[in-house]
Amino acid sequence: MILSITEQLKNLLRHSSIYTISTFLQRALGLVMLPVYTNLQYIPSKTDLADQALVYTFIAFMTIIFLYGLDSAVLRYFFLGEYKREDVYKTAFLSLIVNVIFLSGLIIYFSESLAVVILDNSSLSRYMELTALILVFDSLGNMPYLVLRAEERSVLYSAMRMTRFFLEFILNIIFVMVLRQGVIGILYATLLASILNFFMLLPFQWKYLKGKFSWPILKTLLAFGLPMLPNGIAFLVVEVSDKYVMRLIGTKEMLGTYAPNHKWGSLIMLIVMAFRTAWQPFFLKLAKETNAKEIYSRTLTYFVFGITLLILWGSFFIEYLVKIPVGSSATLMGREYWDGLKIIPLILTSYLFYGIYVNMTVGVYIMKKTKYMALITGAAALVNVGSNLYLIPAYGVMGASMAALLSYLAMAVLVFILNQKIYPIAYDYKRLGFLLIFLAAFLALYYSVDLSLLIRILLALFIPVMFLVGGFFDKIEIDRLKQIIKK
Repeated sequence: MILSITEQLKNLLRHSSIYTISTFLQRALGLVMLPVYTNLQYIPSKTDLADQALVYTFIAFMTIIFLYGLDSAVLRYFFLGEYKREDVYKTAFLSLIVNVIFLSGLIIYFSESLAVVILDNSSLSRYMELTALILVFDSLGNMPYLVLRAEERSVLYSAMRMTRFFLEFILNIIFVMVLRQGVIGILYATLLASILNFFMLLPFQWKYLKGKFSWPILKTLLAFGLPMLPNGIAFLVVEVSDKYVMRLIGTKEMLGTYAPNHKWGSLIMLIVMAFRTAWQPFFLKLAKETNAKEIYSRTLTYFVFGITLLILWGSFFIEYLVKIPVGSSATLMGREYWDGLKIIPLILTSYLFYGIYVNMTVGVYIMKKTKYMALITGAAALVNVGSNLYLIPAYGVMGASMAALLSYLAMAVLVFILNQKIYPIAYDYKRLGFLLIFLAAFLALYYSVDLSLLIRILLALFIPVMFLVGGFFDKIEIDRLKQIIKK
């Protein structure tokens, strides 16, 4: 069994590592472009950067509506369904085409009204029109990636994601730095990259498009996927309500400070998303194995350990990283935005709890209890909105980061309660509890004591060694880790 666990974890680690690279590049464009976006030469004000943050927040929100749970349903019935994969894919793809045409048409028709509601400026309706087109090609382009995930072709998946990243990066340079188009230039770059990405991916889905459309399959997919839609919407409320609340009861300048610092805090989110990309196919394929629950349990322990170390290192050193000079007068993140650096450790930690939530959704998928997910994320959304309304007026950007932490903590606790009722797993509560207490103590130290760079370096080196030699891992686990690394 130990060898089996080793092989399974090695497989998960291999795919997760590859997905991490591609997901990081896919989502890291905003970070890579921060020296351009935040040094005021190309994006002239915090207000403009706030508009960009609001538009891309809207894109993230509408992506959930455009896909309406089809992505999760397709993955699920690729592995555990009774239908031919080709028929599942063809049915989902044709259904998606109808949906994106309808919804994008609505966005374009109401673009001026949406610009007023979202950006408080009707003259920015062009932003919304471009947003509609981005959503069309991003949604349709998402389908071939599901095929690559289902087939566990992680290298090809990552290669295509990286190609998309470099396309968008080059186009950003052209539109923002060369043509000086500002925020609308960022949107043009995203749209062109999305179109090119869609056509590059067409060959990888041809064989699945040869299937047949089926109404019974569509009903099955909708029965599984639609309950995920409220869940997705509620999750996006958790993820983005801070920005809209800040716009409504704060200022766009406050949002302009918050958004780039939140991007740095989202580094853990990138890792969690990469893990999630590999995790869902992994645990679904493993579900019928006799040692599945043991593997799920160990995965959570190792995941929390790894992310805790990353939070430690990120909190210690990101504030030095963003101050690295770029050129003669600029820095990696503009000086005007440094007063928001204090939010980063809390944002990093909030995404740890999102990662725990992702780990613990195993039972929901296997037992087909997705209808309960909306209740969990809905409760977290209420916590988030309420916390933001209370904390932002009192604490500004720090209040928004505290609200994020409370919301993701609520999601993790609630999904744990649900999972243990429908699919009990014997998690390692002793070690998980130790890690969380350690993390809480670290955050208390970080916010109460101004540590020198030397002390930070020494602690960053000492703490991992302390875990390895201090008995946190037993000999079997250390041997297993050596096997995974060697292979």
